[in-house]
Amino acid sequence: MSRQGFDDSASPAFDLSLSQRAAAPPPYMQGLNPPQIQAVEALDGPVLVLAGAGTGKTRALTTRLAHLIHTRRAWPSQILAVTFTNKAAREMKERVSRISGGAIEGMPWLGTFHSVAARMLRSHAELAGL
Repeated sequence: MSRQGFDDSASPAFDLSLSQRAAAPPPYMQGLNPPQIQAVEALDGPVLVLAGAGTGKTRALTTRLAHLIHTRRAWPSQILAVTFTNKAAREMKERVSRISGGAIEGMPWLGTFHSVAARMLRSHAELAGL
């Protein structure tokens, strides 16, 4: 029994040492393969993911976005993530929201190339001479 009156031995997390718990990957990274984990954990600079259809590119990228937010390497409003289609942008938003617990609300720069560029031009029309 712990000092707070809870039975720590009943929790599987207490079967792990502190260093093992610190080394355990966050739940949102479970099920990723080694190359995906490498892409997710590359937090300094951009990442280019080249792979065939159905290999988990979107999963790796959306998990990376959530990981950047979770590790406080970036605020949601500081992340630029663009894709080609509305369907892919919608899917990325849904996945990041599900993984990060709603952080998507603060991600204005997640969308299609067209929508993000239009937002930038509207925000900075005078600077662009428009």
